[in-house]
Amino acid sequence: MRLAFDLDGTLYDTLTLCFDVDEGIRRDLRYGNISREEYRSRFQSKDWRRFYRELGIREEEIDTVLNQFVKRFKAANPPHMVPGAKEALQAAEEALGHGNIFIVTNETTEGVQRRFERDGLMHYRDRVENPFQGKAIALHRLATNHDGAFIYVGDLVSDGEDCSEARRMGATNIEFYGITHPYAMNPEEAMKEFVRRNEEFAKILNSLRELDVLWSQR
Repeated sequence: MRLAFDLDGTLYDTLTLCFDVDEGIRRDLRYGNISREEYRSRFQSKDWRRFYRELGIREEEIDTVLNQFVKRFKAANPPHMVPGAKEALQAAEEALGHGNIFIVTNETTEGVQRRFERDGLMHYRDRVENPFQGKAIALHRLATNHDGAFIYVGDLVSDGEDCSEARRMGATNIEFYGITHPYAMNPEEAMKEFVRRNEEFAKILNSLRELDVLWSQR
């Protein structure tokens, strides 16, 4: 069995930083306020132009918003780990072995380095995948290089969609566990609806404290 984690919203409490950065950009461009709940309900990692379009950004200003977000996010202090996340990584490594643990994230190599150096996680730096071609391709590759189950734990519905896409590409051993803890970047209801529609490969994980059910029941 191999186990992969998403980073933002799964191991790191990133929603507040993203929302604050986007609020600042909206103020500067004279857009109205949006609620944190609306922001969270629309957040996804597959199509950033669609994300900003759905939040009311004019098409001609989306590139400006994207560029400003990257610049301001990189300049800010990195988000902090979800409570218990470091211990969850250590428990997974102890149960499955270092080589069977992965972190698949859209965060940049530089951004991961800053976090891991601060948080004492450099031991896991060699387990990080930064898929420039998209998570689905990376998940497909990691899953098909292994005969057993490959589990991805993520907090976004779009993480589950990436798993679904990887399965359509042939990685039928992929399972998705959508985590619904308070740090998730999508609402609990949205994740539960995705799992209901994809119960053949998707399940709910309520918190990182429950992580051991992934290997203890196998």
